[in-house]
Amino acid sequence: MPFKNPHPLYTVWQSMRRRCLTPTSKAWSDYGGRGIAICERWDSFAAFVEDMGDLPAGMTLERKDNEKGYEPGNCEWADRKTQQRNRRGAVYVMIDGDRYRAIELAEKAGVKLDTIKERAARGLGYAEVVSPEKGNDRSGLSLGGQASGAKKRAKTHCRNGHEFTPANTLLSPEGWRVCRRCHADRQLERNHRLASR
Repeated sequence: MPFKNPHPLYTVWQSMRRRCLTPTSKAWSDYGGRGIAICERWDSFAAFVEDMGDLPAGMTLERKDNEKGYEPGNCEWADRKTQQRNRRGAVYVMIDGDRYRAIELAEKAGVKLDTIKERAARGLGYAEVVSPEKGNDRSGLSLGGQASGAKKRAKTHCRNGHEFTPANTLLSPEGWRVCRRCHADRQLERNHRLASR
């Protein structure tokens, strides 16, 4: 019967080596088969333990950069959520010349992933990309469109004569003012129509 190392990291180390060094492994094509290697230092189990320390509960071995191999500077202990985010299909964005994982920025900022991607694609700076404020890009509007927008913003009352006070003003997702009283009236009318069906 083969010797079984009782150290908790031994199976982690063995699995890493199997993925990268054994062509018959199920995971070979995603690791060794595409050039993911293990640094020479980690040929030694003792060196692997020294570099990685204890295995935290619920964590697995994770490479920070999926294009690089298993080595001390590129490996960490990560939970399943982090591992899912770090898959090869993960979306990255370039901001101010630096590469970021889009999902991490979206979670940090509390905004949608698509918003992060769109802002980064427009070439905005880091602070603008992760800003929780809703920003509207009106740079593409014609002069007439900008003037029309300014005219609407200058109005003090809605079309039904209600004043745009702070208490009576809602903002639409596009950033336009909406009369709260008119909005409530429309909702009430809609509810009556639905109830009478």
